[in-house]
Amino acid sequence: MVNYRNIDDFLSELYLFKHRAQYGSRKRILRSCKIPLPLLALCIANSSDAAEILMLSYLLADSRFRKDMFSEDDSSSSSMDGAEYLASSIFVGMLIGGTVFGFLSDRIGRRPTLLLGLLTNAVAGMCSSLPIFAPSFVQLTIWRFIAGVGVGSTVPPLFTLASEWSSKEVRGVFVTAVASFWMVGSIFVSSLAWCLFRLDRNHELPIWRVFAATCSLPSFLGAWMVYNYVPESPRFYLAAEKRDFDSAAKACNHMAMLLNVRVTLDHEKEFTLLGAAFDHRVVHPLTKDELLSNYQENGANQIMSENNAHSTTKLNRAIKSSIVSLRKLYSAQLFPRTTLPLQLIWFCLSFATYGITTWINTLFVAIKLQDLYFNSFLFALATLPGNIVSMIFSDRYGRKTMLIGSLIGAACGLGIFAITIFAGSREQNDEQSSTRTLLVVLCACAFQAFGTIAWNTIDILTAEMFPTNVRSAGMGVCTATGRFGGILSQCVNAKLIVDDTGEGAAWRVLVVASISLLFGAGMPLVLDRDMTMEELKDDAIEDSTDPCCPRSHKDHLSDEESDIPRLQLQSSRSLEYQSFQQEVESNQPFLL
Repeated sequence: MVNYRNIDDFLSELYLFKHRAQYGSRKRILRSCKIPLPLLALCIANSSDAAEILMLSYLLADSRFRKDMFSEDDSSSSSMDGAEYLASSIFVGMLIGGTVFGFLSDRIGRRPTLLLGLLTNAVAGMCSSLPIFAPSFVQLTIWRFIAGVGVGSTVPPLFTLASEWSSKEVRGVFVTAVASFWMVGSIFVSSLAWCLFRLDRNHELPIWRVFAATCSLPSFLGAWMVYNYVPESPRFYLAAEKRDFDSAAKACNHMAMLLNVRVTLDHEKEFTLLGAAFDHRVVHPLTKDELLSNYQENGANQIMSENNAHSTTKLNRAIKSSIVSLRKLYSAQLFPRTTLPLQLIWFCLSFATYGITTWINTLFVAIKLQDLYFNSFLFALATLPGNIVSMIFSDRYGRKTMLIGSLIGAACGLGIFAITIFAGSREQNDEQSSTRTLLVVLCACAFQAFGTIAWNTIDILTAEMFPTNVRSAGMGVCTATGRFGGILSQCVNAKLIVDDTGEGAAWRVLVVASISLLFGAGMPLVLDRDMTMEELKDDAIEDSTDPCCPRSHKDHLSDEESDIPRLQLQSSRSLEYQSFQQEVESNQPFLL
C-alpha cells in the first residue's frame, strides 16, 4: 500500500527529518544555528505590532508631548483631558481591523491580508510622527486609529500562518517563537525611549516625533520580509473556493526550499553523496495526487458551497462567507466550549495587560519612582523569562495548565504591587523608599513575565481550537473581543488617573486589573479538549459532520483509492519535481 502524505506529514519531514529516522538523525531546524527565514519574517511582523502599541506609553509620560498635544504647562498629568481618547483610538482601530480582516483573511488569503496590515501600520505610524500630518491632538488620534486598524488586521493572519505552517511536533515552539518577538519590539521601544528622551532632559525639543517615526520602521521591515519569505498557507488553498491543489503542493515545496531543504526524487542517492550536512537536507516533493488522496472533494466544505449557490458578485460572496463563518463560530458545536470561553479570556487578558502596559510609565510617575526609563526597560526585559518558560513547557504541560497558571501568577503580581503601594504610601525615609521601589519593580516585572506566558499560550490555543475554514475568522473574533477589553481599560484607567494623579489611582488601577485576570483564569476549564501535540482541525476539507471531531485524513479513503499503484505516484512525483526544478532554474518567483 502506498503511503500518501498529507500536509502535516510533509511538514513533519521538514521540521523533524522523519525521512532520516533510519539514520538516527532527528535534529530540529529550530534547534540549529540558523533561524528559518519564514519564521524570522513572522517574528519581525509581530515585533512591529508591539512597537506601535507600546510607544504611546512613553509619549504619555513625556512632558513635551503633553505640552504639544494637551497644552500642558507643567509635568503633571492633571490637564490630560482627552488622553483616554488618544489611548483607546488604537484599540478601536484594532477592533475594526481584527474583525473585518479576520474574515477577509479566510477569503483572500492570509499572506495578502498580513501584508496589507503591516503596510497600513507602517504608513500611519510614520504620518503620526510628522508635524504636517499630525499637528494637533485630533489629527494624531486619527492616525493612531488608522495604525490600530493595521495592527488589528495583522494578528489573525499572522498567527494563522504560524500555526498552519508548523507541524504538530513543533507548533508550540513555532508559535511561541513568533509571539515571543513581542518582547523584541517592547525592548526596542524601551531602549529607544531610554536613549532619545534622555538627550533632552529639559524637554525643549520635540524628541517624541523622532521616537514615533523610528517606532514605525519595524513595520516596513516586517512587510518586506513577509513579501519575500512567507508563502501562502497550503491549507488556505485547500479550503478556498476553487480548492487549488496545484498551488497547495507548490506552496509546500516552496517552503521546503525556503527552509533550505533539497526537494529531490533520489532520496537514497542524495543522502549517501551529501551525508548529514545541514545545508543539504533532502525530501520528496509533495504532489497534487497525494493531496487529492487525502483531501477529497466532498460535502465538508460547507462554508463555500453554501454561500456560493446564489452569489452573483465577489462582494456578495465575501459578505455571505462572513455570515456563514459567524454562524459556524456561534453554532452549538463551537460556541459553548470554544468561541465563548476564548473570547472571555481574550477580554480579561487584554483589559489587564493593555491597561497596565499603556499606563505603566504614568503609574511610575504617580508613585514617584526614580529613573523612569531604566525601570521601564527592566519592565520590558521581564518578557524574556516568560518567553523562555513558554517555549520550554508549552508542549510539556499543555496549553490549559500553562494558561491558568500564568493568569493566576500575573494577578498575584499585580495584587502584591497594589498592596505595596497602599501600605507604603506614608513611608518617607530613604531605606523604606528603596525597599518599596525594589518591591514595586519586582512585582511589575513578575506581572510582565506571567502576562507574556499567558499571551503566548492563548495565541497558540486560539489558533489550534478553530477548524481551518474559520480559523482566521475565529482568531479575528477573539482579538476583536480583546480590543473591547483594551478600549474599556483605557477609559477606566484614564478616568482614575486624571481624577487622582497620586498613589490612590495607582493601586486602584492595579486591583481592577488583578480581578480581571482572576476571572479569566477560570475560563480554560470550560474549553474543549486540549490540542497540544495534535493535528490541526481540517474539517473544512474533510468529510466530517462534527467540526469538533474531524475524521482522520485517511479514514475517508476507499479501498480502491488507497490501492493506487506506487508507479503512478512516482510518475506524479517526477512530473511535479520537473516543474518545480524548472521554476527554480529560471529564477522565477513562485506566484503564491
